[in-house]
Amino acid sequence: MPTVNVAKVSRKFNLGNYETMEVGLEAFVGEGENVQQVLALLEQEAVSYVRNAHPEALGKPAAQTQQPTKMVQPTIQEQLEKIKAPFGDLADLLTFTVKNGTVVVTPRQFLGAENFAKIAGVVRGLGGQYISEGKNSRFEVPLQK
Repeated sequence: MPTVNVAKVSRKFNLGNYETMEVGLEAFVGEGENVQQVLALLEQEAVSYVRNAHPEALGKPAAQTQQPTKMVQPTIQEQLEKIKAPFGDLADLLTFTVKNGTVVVTPRQFLGAENFAKIAGVVRGLGGQYISEGKNSRFEVPLQK
């Protein structure tokens, strides 16, 4: 079954006098999150935005507006920094990239047995694993859900 990484919602609102406004939103869907719930939140945010910006589009007076719901989710960069931190000085020996909801950690140089063991321990502590594929060997750490 394919993994959904991004949810998008686009709505067009009639402002009257032959004017329309289109609102498009998208959000990162973490592993284990319910895509339908993310889509519902995006839909709610789109309506809330139009309700505040152009209440006439929804046929309700401005006095009945409500505050938009905030979706608090750490950015990918914030999550990446949290994953890098436990490596300390060893992080200088590694490259960190984000791919398909996973942080891929690859060595920049030969690590040696001692550094490899330390890095493997940190990766396991973060819920990750080592993938042995010859020249493509790497560590993988999942992003937060």
